[in-house]
Amino acid sequence: MGLPAKKEYARLLRLAVAGIGNRMNFNFDYLEDLKIGLEEAYLLALRDPKQDRFNVTFEIYSDRLEVLVTGLGTIETLEEEQSQRFGFSILSSVMDKVEWIKNNGTRNLRMVKNI
Repeated sequence: MGLPAKKEYARLLRLAVAGIGNRMNFNFDYLEDLKIGLEEAYLLALRDPKQDRFNVTFEIYSDRLEVLVTGLGTIETLEEEQSQRFGFSILSSVMDKVEWIKNNGTRNLRMVKNI
């Protein structure tokens, strides 16, 4: 799923992940965690003035949902900077696994929520 990196698209992203999580039978609290986690990732993208698209891939498994956010900034220290920010601590608290993946000079964010 690709969206413009503009704040008015955050609601659409929340609706999409809520629909996916609902179909996977996540309970209410886990659905809220998914929405919060994805919104925080979206806010990370909005902090980068060069970011014009927000690209997210949902990988559905029987026991978990994996979310891959691609192309989050080109700054080499983005991982360290974001790890120290409040938003990243929120991500870590609502998702079961959060990791940065370096790919061709950009950072991708992989988040996992178990059922």
